[in-house]
Amino acid sequence: MGNAATLSVEELGKKLTEAGRLQLRPLCVYATDEVPKGAVPSYTVDRCVAKAIYSSALFKETPALYIEAGHEQCCPGGLTWMGLAEPHPKLKYFVTVGTPDFHGGAAEHLKATPELFDEQKERAGKITPHGKYTVIAPCTDEIAPETARAFVLFAGCEQIRNLCGLAQFNNSDPFYRTVIPGGPVCATMIAFPAGMAENAPKDSAFVGPVDPTGNPWLPPDLMIMGIPAELAQQMAACLEESFICKRSRIAYPEKRMEMNLR
Repeated sequence: MGNAATLSVEELGKKLTEAGRLQLRPLCVYATDEVPKGAVPSYTVDRCVAKAIYSSALFKETPALYIEAGHEQCCPGGLTWMGLAEPHPKLKYFVTVGTPDFHGGAAEHLKATPELFDEQKERAGKITPHGKYTVIAPCTDEIAPETARAFVLFAGCEQIRNLCGLAQFNNSDPFYRTVIPGGPVCATMIAFPAGMAENAPKDSAFVGPVDPTGNPWLPPDLMIMGIPAELAQQMAACLEESFICKRSRIAYPEKRMEMNLR
């Protein structure tokens, strides 16, 4: 992570919590070739990788989670977007318009055509895990800063707005420092910010999700932000000089204006 890697993972988690006034704990994504002590497979919490991660942020007693190839108890789509399995050849129909010979013609209508799904996957690029195990864990000093790949935050709309502003604070690019990507919830959380997707921008924070299949369990007032580790370090370094600290009553107003129709 270069010269930006100055804070421990635990300190960085505290800074992100302060910046976003987070109510749910931030999580760190890293890779390893050995199962971390005390970690459990994500499917033991939930079949859906993204839902298991949300549970980890929500319930502090949830241990570190890991995902590896061969976890057939996981959602196949999740394994695909973690780079741990090849997509089923009929998946492109299931997530678009359906086909009679797969899941009885069921369809999620997430894209207009199967061809668009294929194109989106191709444009994301090859997804490659950084190690045998992809781990999602609380932000503790047990994680070496140089191994951290990304951070996952759950926050309300105002909090996310401020965190996006903080991500943009030390950069002149008005368009790509913060991105709302297409794709499933787990890609927004992990594959894109952790640098696993070949064509994902390396210095952008990813906000969403736009995938509605997470709506039954993700509260309507919460959003997700996946932040590459180096950008998270930069955000923490800029916090004290940014509007969040210098103009905290604007960032998080104690009193709000009432809008009246004239």
